[in-house]
Amino acid sequence: MPNIEPDFDDDFERAVADWRERYRLREDDAVLLLVELFRIHQRHWDDLRRREMPSFELVRADIAKLAETTRTFQAQSAALLDALKKLPTTHLAARITRTAAFFAALASLLAGYLIGRAWP
Repeated sequence: MPNIEPDFDDDFERAVADWRERYRLREDDAVLLLVELFRIHQRHWDDLRRREMPSFELVRADIAKLAETTRTFQAQSAALLDALKKLPTTHLAARITRTAAFFAALASLLAGYLIGRAWP
């Protein structure tokens, strides 16, 4: 799609001509010089804005890539979760019973007491 911008110069020229007729301004009037200076300033900022703003097609393409990346990420995450759910649960075989934990704590307390007594 071509980048078509409306041309407001004709409307502006007509408005300035009507304004000059209404107030009977000469061609070399200082106010008209200020209007011309304003137009130069406006063209400068319009050119800067056009250079800095990305086109809508570029933004649309970036959003499409982001949406595709999101879909891929979601599909791969779902596949990983399914694979993890299907793995055998080996962590249950390595459980420590309460009795073993109690004896380990008791042995560590006794060892700490004996080390404290032997180390003056």
